[in-house]
Amino acid sequence: MLIAGCLIIFTAVFAAYGYYLNKRYQKKIDENVKIVQDVELQLVQMEKMASVGVLAAGIAHEVNNPLGFLISNLESLKDYARALAKIVPADNPKNKTILEDLNAISAESLEGALRIKKIVSDLRTFSKQSESAVNLVDINQILESTLSIVWNEIKFKIAVVKDYQAKTQVFADSTQLSQVFLNLLINASQAIPEKGTVTLSTSEDNDTVYIKVSDTGPGIAPEVLPKIFDPFFSTKKTGSGLGLSVSYNIIKSHKGQIKAESTLGKGTTFTISLPKKQDLEEK
Repeated sequence: MLIAGCLIIFTAVFAAYGYYLNKRYQKKIDENVKIVQDVELQLVQMEKMASVGVLAAGIAHEVNNPLGFLISNLESLKDYARALAKIVPADNPKNKTILEDLNAISAESLEGALRIKKIVSDLRTFSKQSESAVNLVDINQILESTLSIVWNEIKFKIAVVKDYQAKTQVFADSTQLSQVFLNLLINASQAIPEKGTVTLSTSEDNDTVYIKVSDTGPGIAPEVLPKIFDPFFSTKKTGSGLGLSVSYNIIKSHKGQIKAESTLGKGTTFTISLPKKQDLEEK
């Protein structure tokens, strides 16, 4: 009986241990599968960015020169419209209507051409390879200087909370990182319809510096979230859809990562991770 009891206990312990091992290994397998899936998604995204970057470079080059002539002519047309308004009698209702229409048309056309110029500029940045000035930079200082640039645009609707914990400088191009932070700050402010909060935080561990930009906006729908870094994808009517794509490319060129997490009704958080140790030659 004693032997039988011992066998039962041993079998139960062995089964429990086997169950524990199975759960442990299953968890490891699930974690590894998730890592593989993340890497696959990143590779797909990088391949997509590379192919679109080549196309974007060609488009920007072809459009840039004729666009310059167009903007120059539209600026002259706007000036001529103003000058004409001073010499043509305005007492004639027909003349008055023509002059008003001419002023409006020239101004709107110039505004549209300047928007095209901004898109072309974004395309050039998007397609630009790593021609960057890499130095040791203070992430907190770049955030502060970028915030000062955009402050007049957001100060009436946004309360900014800062939590700068990172102390280590990283090798990076300060101009490019400032562009990324500017895109994220403007997106965060535009996502908040009336009043809200944007939180800027930095932290670090042994190998990585983290930057987070969080907003209290309405959040991004789950079906939209995977597309936000795609070139030309935008939920805004006036957006070019290149801001986040450019940001993605810049962070990748710095051997880092940028990710977005969002909850409908609560807001969105963008997290950038940059490696602390990076050879200048890698850039």
